[in-house]
Amino acid sequence: MKKIVLTALYLFPILLFSQTDTDFEQYLKQRNALMSADSALYFDAKVKLSKSEEALNQLMRSEQKQLLDHYKNTHFFPPARDFYQSKKHIEGTKIFQVLQQMPKGGILHLHQLAMGDAQWVVEKAMATPEMHVYWKESNDTYVKGQMRAYSSGDAPEGFRPVGELKAEVPSFPTQLYRLITFDEGIDRDSVDIWYEFEAIFQRIYSFVSYRPIFPEYLNRGLDILAQDGIQHVELRMPFRNRMYDLEHPDGGLPVQEFAQTLERALHRQREKDPAFTMKVIHTNLRFKSNAMIWEDIQSAVSMKKRYPDWLKGYDLVAEEDNGEATLFHAKTFLRLDSLEKERKVNLPLYLHDGESDWASIANLYDAILLGTRRIGHGFNLFRFPNLIEQVKRNNICIEVNPLSNQILGYLRDLRIHPAGTYLRRGVDCTISSDDPLIFDYQGLSYDFWSVYMAWELDLAALKQLCRNSLEHAALSEEEKTEALAAWEEKWNQFVEQTIANW
Repeated sequence: MKKIVLTALYLFPILLFSQTDTDFEQYLKQRNALMSADSALYFDAKVKLSKSEEALNQLMRSEQKQLLDHYKNTHFFPPARDFYQSKKHIEGTKIFQVLQQMPKGGILHLHQLAMGDAQWVVEKAMATPEMHVYWKESNDTYVKGQMRAYSSGDAPEGFRPVGELKAEVPSFPTQLYRLITFDEGIDRDSVDIWYEFEAIFQRIYSFVSYRPIFPEYLNRGLDILAQDGIQHVELRMPFRNRMYDLEHPDGGLPVQEFAQTLERALHRQREKDPAFTMKVIHTNLRFKSNAMIWEDIQSAVSMKKRYPDWLKGYDLVAEEDNGEATLFHAKTFLRLDSLEKERKVNLPLYLHDGESDWASIANLYDAILLGTRRIGHGFNLFRFPNLIEQVKRNNICIEVNPLSNQILGYLRDLRIHPAGTYLRRGVDCTISSDDPLIFDYQGLSYDFWSVYMAWELDLAALKQLCRNSLEHAALSEEEKTEALAAWEEKWNQFVEQTIANW
């Protein structure tokens, strides 16, 4: 009996299929209609590729498919594994080499303190005799590897000149490098990744803000971005002069000098690419008091009035799960409208929110109600279906930082990163790298490679992501028009040259 039942069950689908060809054809039409309806909602639905772009798309998709087939056969998918296990492999792929040449438009989420090249930082520190490094175990005041310039005899106990440490500890440069970057041990060895993350900021803060070094550090960081096809940069940083030197160990230098440093760095880049632009979004820390944030907002409004071409917005940063909720600062932000009218200046918000795995963290509600222009990270937006529609209606862009989210432990597998779904639901997103110096990579190509493979994107999606980074930039309408025209020319050249060199 069992044999007869199994045989009958085995034959049933075949018999049914042969009798319902017409029904199955209708089923496929309905299926295609559903898929087409979904496709019409995608963020890049209106992108129409030229013949040349379609040719490049086919070449890239073929390469992408070969890689995906290989990953499926070997059961090793790089965007689902530790980034540091896959970095060298990524660099060796043709897709990565193509993406390195791709004009990416802008990078809208980048912390100035961690924008550059960790190896350059170590080498520069070794070449700066007055630079000292704290070389004892971390305590409540200092962390091991913390750098700062001191005159001879002025350094606190535990800080030693780099020359002494290099002579005494042969592996000192390598150890310092490891102290300011993550590697594949961070996920395995760290109980609290954010603790290690913030410790690195403490290590490099006074190195970066040293007056003789800051201009060179900024130039190095911008060079890396420009070489990676980025023409517009928005830096998250306090818009004030944080620089110090041996004559001014407590800082106190005029903000004009800071602005001039930015201006010289921009001019240097524009000599190489006249379309290059740079802006600053002023930041403070979300765990500070209401009074301190209000004082800072007033200062930022004054700076915006004084430097309107540079200072473009305001943000609160630091770990969201442990800092104050955005609601905690809502009353303070609501006072901004009156201050803007009084001072006759506009200071838009570009808020860090939704960088959390917790369903109870509802900061995104406040970010949207407060009128943020963009959302930094927006990782847990997927938990709030009404907010997704609000984001679309209000044309709010999500600044997605895929590798940052993965490295900091918000998810392991980038295939299930919620931003892949945001794109399919018509939410505008951009791709950024957040803190690449600490994550031990340079530029933006690694992030683009990861989402191209993980979300199985095509050239139309890449093109729209690049356009988004300029359309949602903190630029005037005139500046956007010029930026997009320059980018379009670079994009067309990239398409033709890539096809020719394939």
